[in-house]
Amino acid sequence: MADPFRYVPFRSVPFRYGVRVQYVDTDQGGVVHHAAYLRFLEQARVELLRARGVDYRRFEREVGKGLPVAEVRIRYERPARFDDELEVEAWVGVINRAKIRFDYRIWRGEERLTTAEITCACVDLAKQRICSMDPSLREAFE
Repeated sequence: MADPFRYVPFRSVPFRYGVRVQYVDTDQGGVVHHAAYLRFLEQARVELLRARGVDYRRFEREVGKGLPVAEVRIRYERPARFDDELEVEAWVGVINRAKIRFDYRIWRGEERLTTAEITCACVDLAKQRICSMDPSLREAFE
């Protein structure tokens, strides 16, 4: 039997999402707090899905499945600061029967600040159990 958690390499075209750093995103030193990056990545992920024709709210309601975050890996290379204009690149790096990994790079102009990977598990919302990826999601990235 095939391993349902084996990743299948996948590479979609990067989606670009602009973010301006707000004062609330920074710490006392004026640097973006590490947790604020998660919000930037979440926003880019939702907009990437929308750009590919997946309305996440409708996906949850009509399909009855969700994509909760199962794992996060972030590498902070350079700091972002208040009022910086950032660009988040997001794409699907790998996908399997039950999980999807989104890959990211955050840029300030030509300077790469952050790289990240976020793995989301496909979950049946009624049963609160991991389940097979909905075909519509996979098709959105083919």
